[in-house]
Amino acid sequence: MNIVRQELVNWLKAEFRAEQESDFAVLRQVPNTRVIRFLDHYTSLDSAAQEALLEILVEWSSYGLIEPPPNPVWQQYSSAVTLSGIGTGVRYTGVNLLAGLMKDPSHNGLEDFYRKQGVTGLAMILPKELISDLSMIIPVKIPTLRRMVKSAFVKLFSAEISDLGSEILRYEGSLNECRVRVQIRYSARMGRPQLEYSTEVHGKGRVIKTPGLCFESVLGAGFGSWDYLTEENAERSIQLLTELVHWVARLPDRLPKGCCEATAR
Repeated sequence: MNIVRQELVNWLKAEFRAEQESDFAVLRQVPNTRVIRFLDHYTSLDSAAQEALLEILVEWSSYGLIEPPPNPVWQQYSSAVTLSGIGTGVRYTGVNLLAGLMKDPSHNGLEDFYRKQGVTGLAMILPKELISDLSMIIPVKIPTLRRMVKSAFVKLFSAEISDLGSEILRYEGSLNECRVRVQIRYSARMGRPQLEYSTEVHGKGRVIKTPGLCFESVLGAGFGSWDYLTEENAERSIQLLTELVHWVARLPDRLPKGCCEATAR
């Protein structure tokens, strides 16, 4: 391992451990069922198993911030975070699909549907940071979501907006003395994330444009596929989104020297 990537690995470990020491205060607010599954799995492990998983996460992420990970690194990461035993129930299903299931006349509500599927335990406990009651499973409407994002990004970095087609919008502006570009795909379709975002940062002699770059992906906990956005939590979730974009925009100041230098691109 070269010196630059070793320093990056150490930096990533420190970032993850800082989030862990806060009991994952930021990640628990992310409306993404993949992140919810990851946290439930990670926190169920003993300390030795957590450390082993962290090694895999930071190796994958350290490559991703510099260059595409080698296939063995990608496969190891994918295997470590693909949780075959976790993936259903009200806790791990996006709200678009949950709302559709609630309207299905063939069963008497979500609890009845999942009971018939044999789903019990943690999978049937709502993520309290995102939703407190089954009656709140009302997906935010996409036009409303787009207006909220536009307002937040114009305020945060005077974003100029481009419609790229296929439900994709690009928001571009200046933040932290860098050029920031956020690309978002919106969808109201059942089974798809309501909002999929990634961020690029150009400035201060560095270019950071890893595919799918976001706070969650840097920590190895997930990607920017938000599928648990309700009418009730949308406003605070979009506020969180601005904070996470700002976090990425500060990476040119915070990453170890030599990482992501523009001259290397």
